[in-house]
Amino acid sequence: MSKAIITNDIDRFLKAIKAWEIVRRDELKVDDIAFIKQKAYISDNNKRLIVIAAEKFNIYAQNALLKLIEEPPKNIDFLIVTNSKHSLLDTLLSRVFVEKRSYKKDNFEKLKSIANEYILEILDSKKEKEEIKEFLYDIVKQKELNEEQMEIITKSMKMLELNLDKESVLALVMLSLKVKK
Repeated sequence: MSKAIITNDIDRFLKAIKAWEIVRRDELKVDDIAFIKQKAYISDNNKRLIVIAAEKFNIYAQNALLKLIEEPPKNIDFLIVTNSKHSLLDTLLSRVFVEKRSYKKDNFEKLKSIANEYILEILDSKKEKEEIKEFLYDIVKQKELNEEQMEIITKSMKMLELNLDKESVLALVMLSLKVKK
């Protein structure tokens, strides 16, 4: 059976897995699916795992991959690895078992002196609501915060619960941390 792994650290996940073939791209394209298909149809009696990892999946590549997953070659399992379930089509997600894997990242050295680049990096990571909440809890544990910053984080948690725009909430927190105590 084919699987999709949603993880916050694709490369770390790939280091820990043993696979017959790993195709790692920034953006998966149709040419990559042709290569995967060629590898998948090599006749073998042993069970094989092909890992397909990317941050972005071209829509045409996803449609080609969907056909391959719906009618997989004998003894071949596919594992799709990405950092957001939103990078995959719903039709593709409906054909695979989806699993989340999170890794703690050592962001706290960067928190000591927050730079604009770090704020943009966090905002570009497209974190889910629960990941943002975990990140906020970690900030409270790791960083000395003044009363105003604590209040902003508390209100931010409430805003996340009300399903307000996650990126706006995260931006507010990050900018409040950037301000000197």
